[in-house]
Amino acid sequence: MSDAKPERVYCPVCLARFKFQEGWKEGSTVTCPICGQKLTLRRTPEGWVGDRPDKGTEKEIRERAEAYARLKGYVFNEMKEEILQGLLGKNRRFGDFYCPCRMEHTPEFQCPCKPTRGGDVDRNGKCYCGFFWKSQ
Repeated sequence: MSDAKPERVYCPVCLARFKFQEGWKEGSTVTCPICGQKLTLRRTPEGWVGDRPDKGTEKEIRERAEAYARLKGYVFNEMKEEILQGLLGKNRRFGDFYCPCRMEHTPEFQCPCKPTRGGDVDRNGKCYCGFFWKSQ
């Protein structure tokens, strides 16, 4: 029995680490199972890191939102495009895709925000800004 801990990948969006899968290597493109971010793997002296290949682009936030909804089985509300435009505006103004309904511009509020990743949709039927909804 091995005492070695499984290797982990650091996600710069949700600030979490997830399990490194067999077959992955430097340069592999993977999806963070916590926030849905598409990442390109890079080995550092501290361990594996996922880089955001499309950082700051509309493509990045659309793919992340779609991947997160798919991972969790959520749906979008009828104002999906308006909320995406709010996320794009926050990115232009504050440098990342922060929740358009919150005044805080901290890593915890990058979409999908920490409260959403922590179960708000399952508890309340939707996230704070109403972007992600629990499927009926």
